[in-house]
Amino acid sequence: MQTHHAQNFMLSKHLHEKSDVFADRPSLPLFLKLTKMGGLLNAKYGRCWTEHRKSWRCALGCFRSFGFGHKWFESRICEESSFFLDAVDTYKGRAFDPKHLTTIAVSNVSNLILFGERFRYDDGDFLHMIEIFSENIELAASAWVFLYNAFPLIGLLPFGKHRQLFRNAAEVYDFLLRIIQRFSENRTPHSPRHYIDAYLDEMEKSAADPDSSYSTENLIFSVGELIIAGGAPRPPPTC
Repeated sequence: MQTHHAQNFMLSKHLHEKSDVFADRPSLPLFLKLTKMGGLLNAKYGRCWTEHRKSWRCALGCFRSFGFGHKWFESRICEESSFFLDAVDTYKGRAFDPKHLTTIAVSNVSNLILFGERFRYDDGDFLHMIEIFSENIELAASAWVFLYNAFPLIGLLPFGKHRQLFRNAAEVYDFLLRIIQRFSENRTPHSPRHYIDAYLDEMEKSAADPDSSYSTENLIFSVGELIIAGGAPRPPPTC
């Protein structure tokens, strides 16, 4: 019993004193390839991790100061529910797959923070991006990607599901860059309308710092990760 307590004490001590070592996440080859361990969710523990969480907190803080609190989001969720029901009514009682409508409805709540507005249910570009995200989530759980994470040299092969995942990611990043440029038009510095504006403010503040992790590339990674977290459909569980 004393040995058990001593081991627990030593473990707790090391977790506390070496928290910076244990706080990091593994640098899987897949994440290194797709995000270079940057962005908001996949960032390595350190300056990039700290700065990108700061940008997210700053964005949320600005929105609260503008009155965008729980009540504001409640009204937007109710409004989105109305749009969702109107979209369902267009099928006039016919059978249909609700996946796309549900995905966009859920995603539009987080889109209000990311872009300051919602996407229409018939927006073909956004639908295509969501489909690619969904496909990549499934591909990331494939045997090919497990092999790639174990043996990164497999990435040199001209075939395999990991190659499709990389092509999908490149297409998504191009689309995200376009919508970031679109939603950052007419931006007023230090008066953020959404997460993209808040991030660009942080980029400008640290423009003279060569070690800053704020960049257009990391903004693209962050927005993509938040879209996945906020609404991209997950593959069904397998038995």
